[in-house]
Amino acid sequence: MKTSFFFRRILPGLAILSFIGQLIFYPGLPERIPIQWGSDGQVNSYGPAYMALVLAALPFAVWLLMQILPKIDPRRRSYAQHAKAYHIFTAAIVFVLIAASWVSTLTACGVSLRFSIAQIISVLIGLLFIIIGNYMPRIRSNYTFGIKTPWTLDDPEVWRKTHKLGGILFCLMGACFILSVFFTPAWTRFIAPSVVIASLIVTYVYSYLLYRRRNN
Repeated sequence: MKTSFFFRRILPGLAILSFIGQLIFYPGLPERIPIQWGSDGQVNSYGPAYMALVLAALPFAVWLLMQILPKIDPRRRSYAQHAKAYHIFTAAIVFVLIAASWVSTLTACGVSLRFSIAQIISVLIGLLFIIIGNYMPRIRSNYTFGIKTPWTLDDPEVWRKTHKLGGILFCLMGACFILSVFFTPAWTRFIAPSVVIASLIVTYVYSYLLYRRRNN
């Protein structure tokens, strides 16, 4: 299976190569590097230079965690049914983390970027949400991957319909994050978080109402 080979061989290799590249840049980093940015693109806080290596190690750490989860999940058999969605989801997260770590390192090295780091991160998060949303309806019931409410975990049909709605809402959230780069920072701080919170509430309430209707 192509996605399985990419997930188990190529993806961790890319994460390791990215970390090696970060090691090459590490001696040129200043003692204090930016580690947090506001929605206006301004640095909110700084940290020691070794934080760059911590961020660089995250992609491989996440890949390793995603390797372990299917083995310890009580409903591990479900992963065979949504393996492609799981692998693509993992790859999307790893790529976003790799890109974010390099944006942070290049900024710390004084490289001038065309867009603010806040805009870049918003676009990366938006793309991640859209990718997740497209594959969410394929996810089967499990305890670690997907929309886990008491009602989706108890009823497979509630799980299926909730994830179908969740896929649409995740794509909507992703679009809002991407479009937020065209608004002022004040609007950016309001739009994307509001859509995320509203989507979470709608998903949670929908799964409860659907479960209640089916069991009544």
